[in-house]
Amino acid sequence: AFPNQQQEALFEGHKEAFALFGGVPHAIWYDQLSQAVKRSFVGHKLQEQESFIAFRSHYLFQSRFCNPGEGHEKGLVENLVGYARRNFLVPVPEVESFQELNALLKERCMAEAKRRLRGETLTIGELWEKERPHLLPLPSRTFPCCRTVPVHTNGFSLVTFQTNRYSVPVEHAHGPLLLLRAFVDRVEVSDGTELVATHHRCYEREQDILDPLHYLP
Repeated sequence: AFPNQQQEALFEGHKEAFALFGGVPHAIWYDQLSQAVKRSFVGHKLQEQESFIAFRSHYLFQSRFCNPGEGHEKGLVENLVGYARRNFLVPVPEVESFQELNALLKERCMAEAKRRLRGETLTIGELWEKERPHLLPLPSRTFPCCRTVPVHTNGFSLVTFQTNRYSVPVEHAHGPLLLLRAFVDRVEVSDGTELVATHHRCYEREQDILDPLHYLP
């Protein structure tokens, strides 16, 4: 579960799933979601987002896309979403953070391993262990699931991303362009070679996120 549906959240969800599976599927089916494909018109060939191509190339899986309005092409996915909602999120969990919610969801998902489906002699967990060896191996390094943008520093030693302002050390005020990397849970600001600031990512608007140590000099 994530606080938004932006591309970095999509990538982070994949990364966490691959780590839990211990491997990568050979192919994954998608709707024509904007986080993965560019806007397409009838009769035009589907074009993937460059960043999505970079992501799937890192993990070496193939992407396959349903036709518009043909969600049934994903098989049981819609039914499984409903099953997960009814069994994992009813009643609505009372948690303090996304980290706590995800830990709870993982616990409830893993409990499914003991369940035996009708007509099967083995449990879900036992069937999964037979399927796991067919996955592609995980790469030696994970993909950086973030959005990277150049940012200017103003006279108050702040850089702006999605209307929010994050502080950087004062020696960077009015300096050359910096690079901001926006992950799901944090933003990192670097000068291209070294990390100069890290903050928890804010999902409100027009907020100032400040580190007093940046202003001590």
